[in-house]
Amino acid sequence: MSFQAKVRETGQLFVATHEVDRDGVWSKDVNKLEKGKSYVGYLFSAGRPAPDVELKKPTVSIFESETLEELSVRIKLVVS
Repeated sequence: MSFQAKVRETGQLFVATHEVDRDGVWSKDVNKLEKGKSYVGYLFSAGRPAPDVELKKPTVSIFESETLEELSVRIKLVVS
């Protein structure tokens, strides 16, 4: 499972896939943003802030829950 979030500082789209424990170990799958937790997942660079983004190649990133805002988006694939 996963959830989508917006990085508060940059507006970038982040798709969280796993919780990260205090030792930096990736643990269980996630499906919602919970206060006080950290998450690893895919951070997408984009030409515009979420939710209107043009997704580029993602990087693996870790964020604390306080730096994220849960977001519900529909992703439209456009082949160019």
